[in-house]
Amino acid sequence: MSGPIGTTPTPDAMAQLAARMREQLGRGEELRGRLAGLTGQAESENGLVRVTCTAEDPAQELHIDPRALRMPAAELSELVAGLLRAARADLQRATTEVMRELGGPAGPSALLHDPAAAQAKLAQLNDMVSGPIRESTEMLERLRRQLGV
Repeated sequence: MSGPIGTTPTPDAMAQLAARMREQLGRGEELRGRLAGLTGQAESENGLVRVTCTAEDPAQELHIDPRALRMPAAELSELVAGLLRAARADLQRATTEVMRELGGPAGPSALLHDPAAAQAKLAQLNDMVSGPIRESTEMLERLRRQLGV
């Protein structure tokens, strides 16, 4: 990135650094956006009960067709509980796919089994890094303009 000790980095090296920083920030924001938009879904075999979950809401949507209410309460309860587990598993699968798609796991593998924890950790890392990266990028851009590069 720079020459020997005591020399200043070339404008090209600074522009490359700024570009890499912007790219990494963009990838982090893309990952956070994609994770936030994921849902897990499950539906009963007869289609009478459907569940949708997100990382923030384990039962974002629960649709129970009135005909399903004719089932014994214990059976309906068991069905809903099973569909909630299946929807969470579907969300976990989708989260794992997105993480792999965007360059592999971005943290401990334990986070892959907990989409809410993965999203919270990603948001925390993004907050911790995005401000300084943004400031550094702006500073490099100002320096680049001042140098006429």
